[in-house]
Amino acid sequence: MKVMEIVSGVDVNGAIMHALLLTKEMARCGHTVIMVCRRDSWIGRELAGTANVIVHECNLNRWPLNELNEVARMIRVHQIEIIHTHMTRAHNFGVFLSHLTHVPCVATAQSHKMHPHWQFASHIIAVSGVTRRYHQTHNLIPRRKMDMVYNFVDSSRFNLPQDTREEVRTELNLSPEQRLVGVISDFLPRKGQLYLVRALPEILKSAPDTMVAFAGHVRKPDYYDRVRHEAEKLGVVNHILWLGYRSDIPRLLSALDVYVLPSLDEMFPVAVLEAMAAGCACVASAVGGTPECNAEPGSLVLVPPADPQALTRAIVDMLADEEQRSMLREAAKNTIQNHFTVERLTPAILDVLARVARSGRRHVREGT
Repeated sequence: MKVMEIVSGVDVNGAIMHALLLTKEMARCGHTVIMVCRRDSWIGRELAGTANVIVHECNLNRWPLNELNEVARMIRVHQIEIIHTHMTRAHNFGVFLSHLTHVPCVATAQSHKMHPHWQFASHIIAVSGVTRRYHQTHNLIPRRKMDMVYNFVDSSRFNLPQDTREEVRTELNLSPEQRLVGVISDFLPRKGQLYLVRALPEILKSAPDTMVAFAGHVRKPDYYDRVRHEAEKLGVVNHILWLGYRSDIPRLLSALDVYVLPSLDEMFPVAVLEAMAAGCACVASAVGGTPECNAEPGSLVLVPPADPQALTRAIVDMLADEEQRSMLREAAKNTIQNHFTVERLTPAILDVLARVARSGRRHVREGT
């Protein structure tokens, strides 16, 4: 199959990691992929030189028509059968491109947002049941125009040498007896780091050697400052490692005793899937599509959102019970292997793309 993937994010996030893994897996299986992405984007650098993948960089501007015409020419030259888009700017570019070329456009929905472009896509792939229901009810997408395929991970990224955990903990200046609780997520209000900070004083009463690691881009500086101010006010700032953006997520996950995602809203969090693939004992807010990560019950602990007391109880219980952590780690890895690997789910996406491509060709032949 000949596929054009369009991604509009510059840095790495869950949607871009999804597009990267999908592109690499399609290329590995022998499909031809043109990746259209922004100039100097992370995904462009990651895919450079990949067999069966052509990287084309542009700003995804719809006006003037230069870039649309250029990409449309690539579609004709390479006989692209389907356009597949990720993130809002790419979705908008994709539907205009589809109109120019008569090649169908499939948009993967990673967010809960109301936009007109959803109505103009040929088909939509939702990454969770919650996301599918949102777009049916809020963007009025008919059921026949939607499929649901979960997000996924490359589990091989988390097969690290046995000494990695101690190596990373040494880099972080942690003693053997210290427990490390981690949140790997950009600093945004909906990610809920504030509630873990508010839970920390009570956690420290039960486990005084606990440290918390925050890793991720500072997307909202005001919110980041608020989290730091709260930590200072509560007297727990010396128990927090402010790590910033990390490019070595598998290594960092190996050092954790408990992974936490205290979000207020999620579509289907790749961060939780990655933590589970790494064999972390996970605590997450039961919001959005996050409960769907618990495909095999007992794979992670779910708590109510915006509830520091619930976070405290779950984390304290987990830190105190090595057997529980061990059972969660094993269940988490099994759930990923059984349900959420890129190898397992890419065929489902390819089935959708091929079906929509066939339908598009039929409509062109019929002149509709």
